[in-house]
Amino acid sequence: MEIKTTSLEYKFDNEGSTKSIAVSLTGNDGTDYVNANMAVTTDDLGDGQTFDDLTKKDITTIAKVKLAKATAQDAPKA
Repeated sequence: MEIKTTSLEYKFDNEGSTKSIAVSLTGNDGTDYVNANMAVTTDDLGDGQTFDDLTKKDITTIAKVKLAKATAQDAPKA
């Protein structure tokens, strides 16, 4: 299923620094669909990386990885 970004919303602290980025994602494959909002926070960034270092593509990739982890489940046992 192809997941597309529908919006990015930056959240700032009182000093004007980026606190987090809310990423809205959507995808569909026939009758299956997913809509998700993932918050990218400083905990999701690599060592020494800041929000100012990230492109839209970087932010989207981080959000999609978080979505995949959040929705991954083991198959039920028969």
